[in-house]
Amino acid sequence: MNNLFSATVSLFIACQICSAQLYITLPVTQDSPIVYHDNYNHANVNYGDKPFLAAFEIPGALGGVNTNRALLSFDLSQIPIGSTILSAKLNLFAYTEFTVIPVDNGHYGSNQSRLNRITSQWSENTVTWNTQPTVTNLNEVILNQSISPDQNYLDIDVKNLVQDMIDNPSNSFGFELSLVNEESTTNLSFCSNEYPNTLKRPSLEIEYRLSVGIEELTLERYQLAPNPTNDLLNFTFENDTPKLIQLVDYNGKVAYSFICAEKEQTISILQLVAGCYTIQVQSEAKQFPKRKIILLD
Repeated sequence: MNNLFSATVSLFIACQICSAQLYITLPVTQDSPIVYHDNYNHANVNYGDKPFLAAFEIPGALGGVNTNRALLSFDLSQIPIGSTILSAKLNLFAYTEFTVIPVDNGHYGSNQSRLNRITSQWSENTVTWNTQPTVTNLNEVILNQSISPDQNYLDIDVKNLVQDMIDNPSNSFGFELSLVNEESTTNLSFCSNEYPNTLKRPSLEIEYRLSVGIEELTLERYQLAPNPTNDLLNFTFENDTPKLIQLVDYNGKVAYSFICAEKEQTISILQLVAGCYTIQVQSEAKQFPKRKIILLD
């Protein structure tokens, strides 16, 4: 037992030292719609407590137009300056609960939108249309027109934007979402950090490498089944070298971890709450791709 404990501790330490490639899943830290509405004073109103983030332009209730953009940011402070972003995926889930026709069912119209890097400070509790932060179109990301009213936009490639944020932390404060063409009637709307269902709040998945001269580790694949699952999870690896396996929840916290020293291993996940988890596998000699699993009720 003592030998097993020592080996486990050694593996944890070795993983921290030798892993050239790191993975994190970040929850959104602040977000807010910003609104301009003809014949209303909404341009001076803060909407940081709303359950949606939207890029829309719809007819105003008293004439004119009602225009909406959205701001969101993530805490990137744990990624050191000089790190190389290998991938960054933004996950946004459709918001379909507006009460105004025709956007009451969700996305609508020619709603191609863009994500830009915010370059000045803002707060979700005070920001308004009139005080909205500045943005840059450098490395902007285009979101294609939706194909259904409730389409989720998952794994949005924001690698270059996040790299800009890491390289320029003093003038990087998140993402702005806006329509490419702000014209009526158009809507692309997503759930915010205030949305009741935590599984539908924005998240950012990042894979990065520290700025140290660590030799590239060898990539190894593995099998994971079934997915989705509600009771058991089966792992199949190419070899039986010891590996640290972690299941990370939506908030970036390790919900379950164990050491696997077999080619095949089955675990019970009955103790975990339903939702989406990220599988992270680490070993001394190999690196493994990050995987997602869905745990059902």
